[in-house]
Amino acid sequence: MSGMEAVAAIMVLVGFLGGVMTGIIVIVSVASRREDRHYSLTGKAPDATCEGTRWLAGVGVRGDRFLSSRMRPDEPDEGGRNHREPER
Repeated sequence: MSGMEAVAAIMVLVGFLGGVMTGIIVIVSVASRREDRHYSLTGKAPDATCEGTRWLAGVGVRGDRFLSSRMRPDEPDEGGRNHREPER
């Protein structure tokens, strides 16, 4: 393998790895947007893409918890409202 062939092989490898990384970033961005739109981060993942993104990002659900750790579900705030998770 000559010097030019080695450079060409390295450039092909760099281009391939760059495409793989770009694809992963796009898939994670789409899945993250879908999770935000459906308010589904506190429950089960809606599809395999979101589940894979959660695994890749290290996000997991450890049971049902309220979003605010300072508020209990039966304690209203100053305005008399209870803070509960949105309906799915």
